[in-house]
Amino acid sequence: MYVKSLYRGCKSDCFIHTFSIIDFYLYPANMKKICSAVLLLTFPLFLFAQKPSRIELLHADVSEFDNTINAGADRLLGNVAFSHEGAVMTCDSAYLYKEQNNLEAFGHVRINKGDTTTMTGRHLIYLGDSKLAQMFDDVEMKDKQMTLNTQRLDYNMETDMAYYTDSAHIVDAGDILTSRSGYYYSKTSDLFFKKDVILVNPKFRLTCDTLRYNTVGKTAYFIGPTYIYSDENLIYCESGWYNTEKQTSLFTGNSYLKSKEQTLRGDTVTYNRIPAIGTGYGNVSVYDSTNKVIISGDYAEHHEKEDSSFVTGHATMIQIYDNDSLFMHGDTLKAVVDSSIQYVDSSGNRKRNLFAYHHVKLFRSDLQGKCDSLVYSSSDSSIHMFKDPVLWSGLNQLTADSITIQTANSKIDKMYLVNSSFIVSRADSLQQGELDSLRFNQIRGKNMTGYFSDNKLYKILVSGNGQTIYYGKNKNDKNFGVNRADCSDLDIRINENKVQQISLLNEPDGTLYPINELTTKELRLKGFLWKNDDRPKTKEDIYLHPSE
Repeated sequence: MYVKSLYRGCKSDCFIHTFSIIDFYLYPANMKKICSAVLLLTFPLFLFAQKPSRIELLHADVSEFDNTINAGADRLLGNVAFSHEGAVMTCDSAYLYKEQNNLEAFGHVRINKGDTTTMTGRHLIYLGDSKLAQMFDDVEMKDKQMTLNTQRLDYNMETDMAYYTDSAHIVDAGDILTSRSGYYYSKTSDLFFKKDVILVNPKFRLTCDTLRYNTVGKTAYFIGPTYIYSDENLIYCESGWYNTEKQTSLFTGNSYLKSKEQTLRGDTVTYNRIPAIGTGYGNVSVYDSTNKVIISGDYAEHHEKEDSSFVTGHATMIQIYDNDSLFMHGDTLKAVVDSSIQYVDSSGNRKRNLFAYHHVKLFRSDLQGKCDSLVYSSSDSSIHMFKDPVLWSGLNQLTADSITIQTANSKIDKMYLVNSSFIVSRADSLQQGELDSLRFNQIRGKNMTGYFSDNKLYKILVSGNGQTIYYGKNKNDKNFGVNRADCSDLDIRINENKVQQISLLNEPDGTLYPINELTTKELRLKGFLWKNDDRPKTKEDIYLHPSE
């Protein structure tokens, strides 16, 4: 049985022999020959199926072939259109190289791939076998919400990857990106930028060397030195990401966030621009340039709207002075802007108050202290200590229900001890082998005010229920007697950290006893405590709590 072929390529009738299963039984020898012939005929067809498809000419107003103009090419003019592998290409004119399966297009060139990707330009070279499009001059590529503009763009339609090396300008919703070179992966909606990268968002401006941007997730990932500028702050990092839609971000590598007068640093810094909150993790610090204060720790938060910060985990504050610095530690340190408008300085910067909570210790070469909680008020440069506060100034230990230190020009001016005030100092020097002193000078009263000169205590006024135990010394600086006195108010003068004079102001009652006449119990005023083990000897000791 024979049928006529409908193959369009035949110039004459072609016949194909068709057979049934019966032929294998009736003519076995002939069937082997026929099967061999069929395999030989069909093998080239399988090879042909493996080759890339040919570029198809859809339309042209004029088609001509002229070897003198461009050998081996069909010249196409007017409303030219091609189709290849699901992409439609249109232009004003073109050369089609059928043998090479390539084309070159000119004037109003346009490529539509699917229903998402469009690329336009003035000049196109398209290689059909590799599906590579090279677009030149005023190139524009659009994919969903993204628009890319450059002067040359290589686009692989097999992998949906575009590449440029002649700078590009990309607009994606509210984000504008530019760089000298980059890639765009249409399938994953990822843009890769390299060299002089700039991302402009209505909220900020980002510059870096290397950046990956996802147009669906609206997230920029950056590597290398990166700066993010905004009206509220400046952010620096060497690695991280930023979601331009949610306005959330994470930064690592020498990262910091600088907001007005404060700078937040950390191994890792995160920032949420909508509530304006920055956080730091690992080796964090907050520097207040107005008050010359550094707060460091393991974790920190900075709230821009409230202009406040707090630090926890090995939290430390350093108050920087010209000749000496104050070091303070607490479980949590918090800095809050002073809301009193009258304390805004000439630069428009507000002073901040500092709060320290739990296990607070402070160290300066001339002053050490310990308490449960502390407040530093920037408006009057005062330090308020609460719950079992202790201060050490020279040889003197000072305790009360609460203590306030008033400073002026970076020096201690006055000190206020409120309720159950007590001052203790050793009355004798320890001899080798002695663990502690048995004799102490003591001053007790309801309230006390201490006066300082060059950070040295020189006068103490006791107000209410004044009591003293004071050891008298002979010419050889040896204790010869002990003076015990009770008086409502006392005026005590101190020189080189030693009591020089005690004035009993109202209804005095005092007695001088021989050195060994009073028992140890009688030599202790009510409320006596000696806390020398708690005293920080160095700035590193502020993290130790031996008595707790």
